[in-house]
Amino acid sequence: MSTSILDTKTLMTVDQFAQMRTAETEDYELVEGELVPLSSATPLHAKIRSRAERLIENFFERNPIGEAFAEVDCRLSDHTDRRPDLSIFLADHARQIDLNRIPVPFAPDIAVEVLSPSEAAVEVNRKALEYLSAGSKEVWLLDNINGEIFVQTDAHIRLLRGKDLLESPLLPGFSHPVDEILLTSYAKL
Repeated sequence: MSTSILDTKTLMTVDQFAQMRTAETEDYELVEGELVPLSSATPLHAKIRSRAERLIENFFERNPIGEAFAEVDCRLSDHTDRRPDLSIFLADHARQIDLNRIPVPFAPDIAVEVLSPSEAAVEVNRKALEYLSAGSKEVWLLDNINGEIFVQTDAHIRLLRGKDLLESPLLPGFSHPVDEILLTSYAKL
C-alpha cells in the first residue's frame, strides 16, 4: 500500500507547505502545522464570492486604495496558511504583494468568507479569530442560507440583514445592501 505525503502527522511550517505545492496539496490549507482539506464550493457559493469580488473590484476602480484577490493563500503565522474566499488588501499591504508568489506573507486587511452549510460554527469562529489575530482589521462572514452578513472586528460583531448596508470605515464610500451581495433570490430557486 502506497503512502501519500498527505498522510503524515508531522507538523510543518508555512514555508515547507509553500515548497511542496503540487496538485495533491492544491485543495488544502495549513492550520497550526496540519494539512486541512478545503471543501468544494457549490455553484451558489462561487456565485456569491464572485459577486462580492465584482463589487469590491468596481469600488477599487473608482477608488484606487487597494486590491482584492479570490482564493489566494495568506500566511497568518509560521504554521497557518489560510485561503479566504476573498482577500482585500489596502494601501501599503497591496503594494507589498508579489503577484508571482504564494502565500501572501500577511493576513488580508479584510478577509471575506462565504459560509457553507457543512461548516461548523466553531470552525467559522476559529477562522475569524485567526484572521484578526494575524492582523486583519475586519472579517466578513457571508451567510446566504440565513440572509445575514457578520462583520467581525477585534472590538465587536455587527449583524446585517436584508436591506441593511454593508459598509466599512476601511472602504469609505463602499455601501451595498445585504440582499444585493448575497443574491438571496438564487437561494429560493
